[in-house]
Amino acid sequence: MYTLDESLWPLVIVQRSDTTTDKEMESILQSLSKLIKRREPYVLVIDFSRSRPLNHTQRMMLADHQTQTADLARDYCKGFFVVINSATARLARAVTSFVRPSADQHEVVASLDEALERAALRFEQAGVHMGAFIARTQALRQKSRPATSGAGARHD
Repeated sequence: MYTLDESLWPLVIVQRSDTTTDKEMESILQSLSKLIKRREPYVLVIDFSRSRPLNHTQRMMLADHQTQTADLARDYCKGFFVVINSATARLARAVTSFVRPSADQHEVVASLDEALERAALRFEQAGVHMGAFIARTQALRQKSRPATSGAGARHD
């Protein structure tokens, strides 16, 4: 299951919990394609802190999507952060990225708070000051609410 919250545009947060089906993965990728095609600067945060890894088919779907959208993403995606709260999983991801670098240039972070703070900096660097404000405001909200709450479109 996942939640895609684009209500904070130009900040987009995708939160996955437990496992994702192939059909859900297709839906996530379609939603992300629509966001990229807006041709406006944005920052993407994907929170894997409460989810299991993608399966092989889903990783291939993601790789195909990244290849298809690489040019637009390079122009409009001002930051891409992946939240992985397990030190072991972050290490495995770092080794994998070193052996086979990804075209998407994402950064792995340990928490959603860290991702939001870095998103604010990326927005500032890109001159998207409203995005920086939104990211910092969301970071403050995140710190003041229970860890299980979230907003956006829920896909079961």
